[in-house]
Amino acid sequence: MTVPPEHLLNLPRIRVVSLEYDEGKMEFEIESIQGYSICHQCGGKATEFHGHDQQLRLRHLPVCGRQVILWLRPKRYRCGTCDGGPTTTESPDWYDAKAGCTKAFAKFLMVELVGSTIQDVTRKHGVSDDLMRGLLKRYVKGEVDWKPIKALRILGLDEISLLKGHADFVTIVSTQDEQGNPEVLAVLKGREKQTIVKFLKTIPVKLRKTIEEVCTDLYEGFINAVEEVLPEARIVADRFHVAKLYRAAVDQVRRAELKELNRILEKEEYAGLKGVLWMLRKKSEDLKAEEKKIRDLLFEASPLLQNASRLREKLTHIFDRDHTKESGERAIRRWMVEVRASGLDCFDQFLLTLEKRMDLITNYFINRSSSGWVEGLNNKIKVLKRRAYGITNLANLFRRIWLDLNGYEAFAN
Repeated sequence: MTVPPEHLLNLPRIRVVSLEYDEGKMEFEIESIQGYSICHQCGGKATEFHGHDQQLRLRHLPVCGRQVILWLRPKRYRCGTCDGGPTTTESPDWYDAKAGCTKAFAKFLMVELVGSTIQDVTRKHGVSDDLMRGLLKRYVKGEVDWKPIKALRILGLDEISLLKGHADFVTIVSTQDEQGNPEVLAVLKGREKQTIVKFLKTIPVKLRKTIEEVCTDLYEGFINAVEEVLPEARIVADRFHVAKLYRAAVDQVRRAELKELNRILEKEEYAGLKGVLWMLRKKSEDLKAEEKKIRDLLFEASPLLQNASRLREKLTHIFDRDHTKESGERAIRRWMVEVRASGLDCFDQFLLTLEKRMDLITNYFINRSSSGWVEGLNNKIKVLKRRAYGITNLANLFRRIWLDLNGYEAFAN
């Protein structure tokens, strides 16, 4: 059975005039059989043929591994309704004249760009950087489109550094869709309160009313901005940021104690404590027998570190248990009393934080909401930054994040 060449292209209202091909390329001369254009004056159909426009060279989807080039001379039609009979060139909706490719090929390139780099896609498919950057700008918005969003139950606020080791922060504002998948809402320059306030005020009032919780770290700028613009939303201090604070307190003890043990122990004895950092970061129940043995040796040499680690684990277990907000606060306050009675001073700063932000921290127990999904999104962004060798334009960074999150769903079909 002979397959008509039109079927290879799967494009509407076209006829293949000729076909030439070699091992790496197929070139089709095609013509449109649409039979009309839309008059640029009255908007009606112009059906009187009036010649051709300049020939277009269009890239299309590859066939059997070969590049596909289409040669098309768009037809012009005269309007019989408007005075003077103006002519208009037809503009079928299956190609993008500015990009020099079919829309199917443009979407194919967008899918190829998901999880990849512009340079990789240009090399794989023989297209230019300018084409890819132009398609990315035309097919992906540089800011959130509020229209399709019906509700914003939860928001996440977090900052990342665009350049490691530099205070070049951007704030990532995100949410979760109905399936719990992260969605980026904004990439904002800096992390100042007023920047966050300005963005939150751009959220349509109807959507603002649907925000129930905002997960954030304990940065004052974020908290104050939410309190100002979203007074009805419950602010939840992210559990993992809180854990980072009290774990850092134990790390402070660990560094000091290991330094002292390195001074007083024999070289062979100290060598036996190798790898203890990672063991201390695990829960006791997750340690293997050999790891537990090394950790116990360390605790025997440093009762101070043992006590600090025990208290750290005890607080983690409080967060792991199924508390209400009230019972969670009571458990944390009992832990605070125990810390003060221990004589340890490494938790002093953290205790002040607990006193100041107890309400936000214990909001976690209401729905057990955290910024775990925000951290997951941030990890994606960090990988994206490394993969793309850094993206400093915030609109382009938003586009690339959105594409990595939504590209398959938006363009694969």
